Formats: sequence, structure tokens, C-alpha cells
Amino acid sequence: MIRLMPGVKSLVTGCDYSVYAFCFYVTPGNPGPYIETSAGSSNELYNAAYIVKNKSGKIDKKFSTYFSPDPGNPTYQYIDYTGKDPKKPTAVKYTDYYCIGFSSSACTGSTYTFKLGIALQPASS
Repeated sequence: MIRLMPGVKSLVTGCDYSVYAFCFYVTPGNPGPYIETSAGSSNELYNAAYIVKNKSGKIDKKFSTYFSPDPGNPTYQYIDYTGKDPKKPTAVKYTDYYCIGFSSSACTGSTYTFKLGIALQPASS
């Protein structure tokens, strides 16, 4: 199961559900956690992710993401955005390519399980 952490703002309007499992806001300077992944079993989950700017299709270096614990069950995705703080909430401009696996080799290279839409919201909101 993959879900937003309590308090993370979901983006319903403007989320293309034919592309994304769900969309959410990331706040500059707040690394989260944003996403929780858990399995109904006692197996530990391995996770990996990379965030791409939709316009260029390239990994955006203004984002860093990590999982804690990894492996774990549950495990949490932290996302740190170090770019410019927007003046108002933005549309979905980034894609979080998110992988969940039961072994470390399940999430290598460009493998992903879900595409999640990311928009930015001002740190002051």
C-alpha cells in the first residue's frame, strides 16, 4: 500500500489520474515525510525514487529523496526541494518515479512501480 502521510496536501484538481496514482504538494524546506509504503506481510520493502521535471524529462537536481527505514515495513519517503520558493501553489510540474520491491535488486535503473505527480506550495502556506 502506498499513501500520503497525514498532513500532506493532496492535489485533486489538475491531477491527471490516467498518468499518476495521485498528486501532492511538496513544500520547499520541508523534507517530510510525504509518502508511506507498507505491506500486509512481515516482508521488508525496498524503495527507490527519482524525480523528473515534466518539461525537460530530466532528473531535477533541486530535489533529493530518501527512504527511512530502507528496507522497512512501513517505510517513508522524504523529499527535499532546494529550489526557489513559489509565491503561490503551482500545477503538477514534476513526476516522482517511485519503486517498491521485496528485494534490493527489484528497484534498479529506471524501474518504477508508480508515477506520482508533484506540485510545489509556498513554505509560508
